[in-house]
This record gives sequence, C-alpha cells and structure tokens, in this order.
Amino acid sequence: MAEATTTALKKKSWWPLVWGLAALLICPYVPLVETLIPIQQTLLLLVPVITACCIIGWMLGGRIALAVIWIAFSVWMLLQPAGPHGTQYDLMARGWAVLLAASFGLVSLWGTRTPFFSRALGAVGIATAIGFLLALSSPSGIARFEHAAGEEFTRRASATTVRVQLSMKDPNSRQMMDKFPMMEEANEWSLDAMRQMPAIAATLLPALLALESLAVLAFGWGVYRRLTPVEIGPPLSPLAEFRFNDQLIWGLAVGATLWLLPAFEEGKNAGYNLLLFFGTLYLIRGIGVLGWIARGRYIFLVVLGLIPHVLIGVALALGLGDTWLDLRKRVKVG
Repeated sequence: MAEATTTALKKKSWWPLVWGLAALLICPYVPLVETLIPIQQTLLLLVPVITACCIIGWMLGGRIALAVIWIAFSVWMLLQPAGPHGTQYDLMARGWAVLLAASFGLVSLWGTRTPFFSRALGAVGIATAIGFLLALSSPSGIARFEHAAGEEFTRRASATTVRVQLSMKDPNSRQMMDKFPMMEEANEWSLDAMRQMPAIAATLLPALLALESLAVLAFGWGVYRRLTPVEIGPPLSPLAEFRFNDQLIWGLAVGATLWLLPAFEEGKNAGYNLLLFFGTLYLIRGIGVLGWIARGRYIFLVVLGLIPHVLIGVALALGLGDTWLDLRKRVKVG
C-alpha cells in the first residue's frame, strides 16, 4: 500500500464547498426535488463518509483525535431516525449510510493513489452489489425495498401537496392568483407532478441512490481535505477537467438495449436505471467540456442554464462525443 503523503496544509477556500454543502443539505427538502432524493437526510450519509476518510488518515499517520471526534459524530447520527421511526425506509437509510462509508473506506485503503472518481464509483458499485444481495435474500426481495421507498416518497409528496393546497386557499394567495392566473396554473402543474413522481422515483431508486451517493462522497472528500494535511489520495480535479474511463459507455449502451428492444421487456426498469445513471455522468462530463470551452467565463453556462433543455442537450452531446474526440486532451497535445 502506498503511504499517504503529508504536505504543508495549503489554504483551501471553504466558501465554494460551503455553498455546495448548503445545496446538498437544503435541496432535498425543496418541493418536487424531495421526491427524487432517496435519502433526504443527506447529513446521515455525509458524516460517516468523512469519518471513513478520517480513520484512513489516522491509519496513515494522521491525528487520532480527529478520527475519534468524527466516529462519535457518526454514531450519534446513525442513532437518529431517518424519516418515520421504525419504518423500512428508516432502516434502509441508516444501513446504506454504513454500507457506503465502509465500502469507500475499503476501496481507499486498497490504493491511496487511486483518483477520487474511480474509488467513489468502485465504492458505490460494491455497496450496490451488497445491497442487491441483501435485497434478494430478504423475504419479499427487491420489491420490498421499492415499496418502502415508494411509501417514503409518497409521504413527502402528500405533505407538500397539503401545504400547497392550503396556501392556495389562503385569501392573500387567492387574491394574488386572481391577478396572475399563471401562478394558479403553476401550482396545479406542481400538484400533478407531485402525485406522479413517487411511483417514478421508486422505479428509479437504484440510479437515484447511486447518484446521490457519488455527490455525498465528493463533498465528504472535499471536507476531509480541508480538515487535515494528511492526504489519502489525489485532490479533486476541476469540473472543466472531469473525465472517466471511456469503457463506461457500455453501461449506457446496455441501458439503451434493455429499454429499446422488446425481447428485454422484463429488464426495462434496469434499462431506465442504467440510462439515468450513466446518462447523468456523461451530462456532467459534457458540462465540464462546456466549462473548458468557456475558459472561466461562466456567464456562458449561466445563459445556457436559462434554457435547461438546450443545456442538457448540448452537454449530453458533448459528453458522449468526448468519449471519442477528447478535445481537451487533443488541444493540450497540439
């Protein structure tokens, strides 16, 4: 095992990370978004991940006090209920938090020189495989986990729906909607979407959970690197340099095959999950290419963001095309 490198602690700005952490903790409670985030209490996932990093750092020469503090914080977090106490969702959420952190710790110990994304993808893969085996060994199989997730998504959607309906009956809100009918139409659209989202999200649970886990691992990695000078792996690359193994294109190809061909009708749900997961990775890669093209002029990305469909289409096309073209590497070589 390669030894961790201890360097002089460079001053890394906390502000970008703080804004990202705020979004990570707050967005799961935003209407509509809350029905797409499998584990709403993202702090439950984040703290054990940071703890795993601190334990590895201690094993490789870091301070034991830091590891002890975060272990205590993790134990406290894991003792708190995630959602309604005693429900299947509560048990699943806390179980996944432990499984993800443990998998990331093991992958990180196997190779401290492994880039972050490779180890994060490996950790999510190991945790998913173990979770899948546990689901198959349970009395009702995978359907039990989908049902538990569906119930939780429905609970969140129902609570938000009630709040929206009550606000629409408020005299002040009613007066405002009479002046601006589009507000009422937007509320009605939101209510319809909230009613449909739980069933869709439950079907896409594996992909949504994997994507949420990758995001949490990235933030946990960023927090750890600001807490101690003991490095347990390379730093995160800027978004403009984000890329991954081109062989992952086969995940997208398999997903498309399961989705499109009638012979694989029973595997359509798996196809949807593969398309969502790998499609999102290529979308982020495409945004990285756009950031590289913009060369720091992020107003370009902001303008594109005002037209979401255009941004998604362009970024996805660039992300997929980068598999073969790799423009960033070609320009550097040239």
